[in-house]
Amino acid sequence: MCPRQRWRGPFLQNGDIAVVLTKTISKTNTAAREPLVQVRRVVKTYGPTKALSGVTLDVHAGEVFGVVGHNGAGKSTLMRVLSGLDGVDSGSVQIGGATRPSGRGFPGVRMAYQEGSLAQELTVYENIYLSSKNWIADRRWHGAASRRAAARLDEIFPDHAIKPADYVDDLTLADRQMVEISRATIADDLSVLILDEPTESLSGSAVDHLYDYVRKLRSSNHAIILVSHRLKEILSVCDRVVVMKDGAVVSTHAAASVTEQDLFLAMGGEVVIEKPVQGTSQAATDSARPISIKVPMATVDGAATQIVAHKGEVIGLAGIAGQGQEKVLDRLWRRNGDVQVSAALAYVPGDRQRSGILPIWDVARNLTITALPSLGKNGIRQVDKENALVTKWVDQLKIRGGSSAAITGLSGGNQQKVIVARAFASDADTILLDDPFRGVDVHTKVELYQLIKSEARKGRTIVWYSSENSEMQHCDRAYVLRADRIAGELHGTDITDERIISLSFVEARGS
Repeated sequence: MCPRQRWRGPFLQNGDIAVVLTKTISKTNTAAREPLVQVRRVVKTYGPTKALSGVTLDVHAGEVFGVVGHNGAGKSTLMRVLSGLDGVDSGSVQIGGATRPSGRGFPGVRMAYQEGSLAQELTVYENIYLSSKNWIADRRWHGAASRRAAARLDEIFPDHAIKPADYVDDLTLADRQMVEISRATIADDLSVLILDEPTESLSGSAVDHLYDYVRKLRSSNHAIILVSHRLKEILSVCDRVVVMKDGAVVSTHAAASVTEQDLFLAMGGEVVIEKPVQGTSQAATDSARPISIKVPMATVDGAATQIVAHKGEVIGLAGIAGQGQEKVLDRLWRRNGDVQVSAALAYVPGDRQRSGILPIWDVARNLTITALPSLGKNGIRQVDKENALVTKWVDQLKIRGGSSAAITGLSGGNQQKVIVARAFASDADTILLDDPFRGVDVHTKVELYQLIKSEARKGRTIVWYSSENSEMQHCDRAYVLRADRIAGELHGTDITDERIISLSFVEARGS
């Protein structure tokens, strides 16, 4: 006799295991087939931290399986277990009939990592060869690896500009992510592709091209596991979605039967989605306020112009990724001779692994490093003030692991919280933000939007680039960049996805 089941919205719950009615995939009922991936009561701990606490789930061939949850919910740990990088303390994992990973992980499983796994000092084709030696002959491997790299990049991202001989360290963050994803798919025995936050560094057509490729893999009976904070993307491409919280699967849903709000609720309670309110700092309408930033620029027509920010204003740098937004931030940070900017600057870099975290230090030291001059007295550290500052920001941003945790032991989203906190904990009166909420869950984003507005009301000037156009709606004004030039300036309620996209493709008049 089957145990009694209780109906909860679009899914059934039976103990800790969610039983879901899934839609037909490729005209085959997945419930009638043996799951390709079987996870049973998996527990994984790191010291005192229980990262996974009894995870059970199934993934079938021919489906896209979404995994969502807050930062620190256990998503990335689960992916590392499935890829064979980490063992389990208890429970079992079976993938394609294999119950134990080999030295190269579970057979047929490949993963594109959120933080990247490429060797920065090597070329693209050398990285491809290192991770694909089983499928590339040793003899004359340079040419074979180059051809494989170029072919897969062309297949997934047809409008890329990456050359196999490019050094990874010279590539932009978005280009490195394209290589990371392409590298993960180059395997003759590929059966399970894991994508951990694959679009956090991508935008526009690159995202669309990636998901077109994901659908192609699904139609050829591969299993794709997609981890993302971007719930619209999850619901648009996935067949089923699991919600994780505190290291466990709390619910499983058919993607066609749930909404973003349903997933928010499953993640941990009522969430009030804030509607963007522009102009909260009032600096945009107060020309009498001091100008704190000037950056000489040119319009798409070639006319001279400039990016201007008043004290207490939130300025957005919008447009398609790679159109010069990071260059503007770099000019300000380096105080190039042609820019006007305050002396006290704080910078949240877009690439947290290369330019953000200090890996040998814990959370507390990473957070306070820029604030030490203002916390000391006569050149002597005041530890009580440092501890109070750390406690304030760890509590305010709910940084999982606490102040004494190793920064490298945190999830990517929690690392990003520390970097954001470090900037705002400083005494800088101008804050530069390079896609600061990449990999941060939606709950934290709402809190950080409020933080930005609160700091602007205190008189801080904030210059903010985001790869998500919707985030620009929280700015007082937004400059849309195209090919290192200003395509337009938007104010207040005019800052919309549609206006940004329209200006992103505007051409110079008369050309």
